[in-house]
Amino acid sequence: MSEFGDRIKENARASLTQTMVFMVRLLTGTILGLTIALTAQNMMEMSNLLFVFITMTVAAVLLRITASWGLLSVIILMLVLSLLGVLLKLYIHTSAVG
Repeated sequence: MSEFGDRIKENARASLTQTMVFMVRLLTGTILGLTIALTAQNMMEMSNLLFVFITMTVAAVLLRITASWGLLSVIILMLVLSLLGVLLKLYIHTSAVG
């Protein structure tokens, strides 16, 4: 009976980890999609429907690319994308001032 309880605990832990990894991947894809869609919307004056389409497409592509990645790899990707976002903000700020 204790083996059954241990298997349930292990399966619950594995599913919680997989759910957390999926949520982090989805959050990363959505933030990246929003960034790309906002940049494109400001540059090309596109509609809101295209904005949503770009956001969802980028999120789906990132989910597909990172399907076999673990939590650490996804967190590293999120940190790299955050660094690129800061660099983009710095570039926009410097080009607007200078």
